[in-house]
Amino acid sequence: MPSPVHTLITGASSGFGAALARACAARGESLVLTARRLEQLEQLAAELRRDHHAQAFAIATDLSLPGAAASLVEELRRRDLAVHTLVNNAGFGLRGDFHTIAWPRGEAMLQLMVTAPAELCHALLPAMRERGDGRILNIASLAGLIPGLPGSSLYSASKAFLIRFSQSLAAENRASGVRVLVVCPGYVRSGFHAALGPEAAARTARLPAPFWMEAEDLADRCLAALDRGQELLVPGALNRGLAALGRYLPDRLAGTLSAGFSRKYRS
Repeated sequence: MPSPVHTLITGASSGFGAALARACAARGESLVLTARRLEQLEQLAAELRRDHHAQAFAIATDLSLPGAAASLVEELRRRDLAVHTLVNNAGFGLRGDFHTIAWPRGEAMLQLMVTAPAELCHALLPAMRERGDGRILNIASLAGLIPGLPGSSLYSASKAFLIRFSQSLAAENRASGVRVLVVCPGYVRSGFHAALGPEAAARTARLPAPFWMEAEDLADRCLAALDRGQELLVPGALNRGLAALGRYLPDRLAGTLSAGFSRKYRS
């Protein structure tokens, strides 16, 4: 008998990752949860088993470290945990002009948000194609669609990579039975911005309510878009309008507008 297939969520210990895990468990999916903090993962796994009678496994992994993605894949194989849905969600913010960033942090961001998602896709996609069924959900950001965000050089670039990478994966796999969706949310109430520090969090908190989306709402929208076979999701009318500005305005003008917004709410 083939082993059950699971949904693997990176960055699952809190925020949007945890909200998505709850939404998947409510649909009857079996979960593999990974993040750095094992205690929080185990608490979430216990909650999913208790509230949704879902299978849930916790694997502590720091995907910002070289070799961690390969170790995670090996652990999945050791436990015979086949992955039907891969969710690349793990990430963190890093504010400041590029030349002021401590390079070990910048390198960790690229490893976590560029290399690890690509490596996990590369490792898990062949089995999905062989089964003729699978899903990849990559969580990017509106920042990846808007040029010239000052103080966000590596973050914006990593998300832009994830968008184009996902679109190419989707095109390559349309006839394979594997669906690929990249999501570009704006501001999500998830604890992400608090991790940037009190000053940055206080500025972001001044954003008007229409800019914000609840993590649970975003999770539902992501799953609905996956079910439809959608390949790019920019959730929320306001975010779609901002994305259109980034797409249709000249880069210099879009960058000037985004710089003004960034100075007011993000820096």
